Amino acid sequence: MAKDPKASLQKVASKPVLQLLIALLFISMGIIGFTSGRGLGNQISREISNMFGGDSELLLILISTLELLSGLFLGAQMLTKAIPEKLAKLALTSILVFWLALIVILDVLTIDFGRMGGNDWFTWIEQVVLHLIVLASIVQIQK
Repeated sequence: MAKDPKASLQKVASKPVLQLLIALLFISMGIIGFTSGRGLGNQISREISNMFGGDSELLLILISTLELLSGLFLGAQMLTKAIPEKLAKLALTSILVFWLALIVILDVLTIDFGRMGGNDWFTWIEQVVLHLIVLASIVQIQK
């Protein structure tokens, strides 16, 4: 009897797989922020520093720490019962707040819509949709 391919795909979109993917995303974002100073953490720290002033390096370190710790706690919670449920909830809430701030800052506040033309719109739409897909995954694993 052949396996149902639809059932196999449902496993890919299951809550544990989404949680693992979000954890890996945030762990990698934190590591990228610490090692190369690039990535989304760098973009958001630079934009916040431009808006409000302040040290973008310090902000990048804080953001990278938040990303890394949140991802580690979220991933570790899947592997061990030693991580308290409240700590995992706090990590997931931190991830949600960070991702919402990222969308607002990088996809709305810092975009000069008046200067966008042609392909710039499609590049922006692609970025927004990718960010919203991650947001939907974060919300899905909170349920």
